[in-house]
Amino acid sequence: MSGDTKPPELQPRSQELQPGTNDTSCQFGLFLNMGANLGETHQEVFDFTIEQADAAEELGYHDLWITEHHFIRFGLNPDALAASAFFLGRTRKMRVGTAVALSPIRHPIKLAETAALLDQLSGGRFDLGIGRGGYVKDYEVFDVDVARWSEEPKASAQVLLNAWGGTETALPSSSVLTLMRSPDEPTEILPQPRTKPHPPLFMATSSEPSLGYAAKHGLPLQHYFPIPVEQRIAIEQNYANQLPSGSVAPTHMHSLIAIVTDDATEAREKLLHGLSRSLQTGDQAKVPQAKERHTDANGNPFTYDELAKMMAMGAIIGTPDVVADKLSAFIGATGARRIAIYPEMMSDRKLTLSSIKRFAEEVRPRFAEPKAVAAE
Repeated sequence: MSGDTKPPELQPRSQELQPGTNDTSCQFGLFLNMGANLGETHQEVFDFTIEQADAAEELGYHDLWITEHHFIRFGLNPDALAASAFFLGRTRKMRVGTAVALSPIRHPIKLAETAALLDQLSGGRFDLGIGRGGYVKDYEVFDVDVARWSEEPKASAQVLLNAWGGTETALPSSSVLTLMRSPDEPTEILPQPRTKPHPPLFMATSSEPSLGYAAKHGLPLQHYFPIPVEQRIAIEQNYANQLPSGSVAPTHMHSLIAIVTDDATEAREKLLHGLSRSLQTGDQAKVPQAKERHTDANGNPFTYDELAKMMAMGAIIGTPDVVADKLSAFIGATGARRIAIYPEMMSDRKLTLSSIKRFAEEVRPRFAEPKAVAAE
């Protein structure tokens, strides 16, 4: 792969969604996936994950975002909430969030309890991101009706907001969630959250029912790193169109592969190799309702190699100047104000740690804190 090949230029976002064409203020966090390729053993993978988190805390990153996967080597963490609890206990300043906790395989009332507990114990530093995944094996192993996939994450979000508000804990009557055991009488969820009106709740979704629910309740979205810029803009435009009159969109969360290095060719080649390996060992059969997320113009799925090349070429890689310029373009196109960078996909521990450090010291200072945050 040529080091001179550039990702496609980003197009400006519509003024309706863009807070200001020259406003590139942003908060930056770190995205942790814990893929098997990070080490020869699982112990090495988790030790390196902790090393990244420690570096991020020391270097002043705003937050950590923790993924969750089951039965695949693409990501070895099967419980984003448990991992978040660990990192909330290990850190003192950073926020920690799930990207995402898979809501279909959890009882939503138990999820509400756990999130409220983490919110209390962390002093309000926990962000709950929920999504539905899509691998059928998750549903088979955990004995969950795949029909629940179609109703998530909206169905769980409804229960979470009701439980945290102390008004209702019954499961929605129109939902497949009623297949679960539910209390005969409303039961108060304890503890109640520290953060009012509730802990931050992010939804990773583009489905119409869930997107509309998120907009109606002012819940921010999460954008996973492979999602193209044009699709992110379209999703947020759809979200904005469904906001209640007079409402302002919340700060959505974006994840991106961004790597600071003086040798972009080497880093992009390592990234391509890491992506190829991860994609080939990290895919399974989808639930029947799930559409293939990565297809060409004719609807044909990309091969793993094609998908890896697209992701590698779309990554932001280069010197601090190059990375800052491309991030500015991304922020200008999307209006992003909260970005989690994801350098570990290279599967090169030394280069990953170097990039985390250089990003904090040589790139982040070029971006101001968003005004609403700076004023607090």
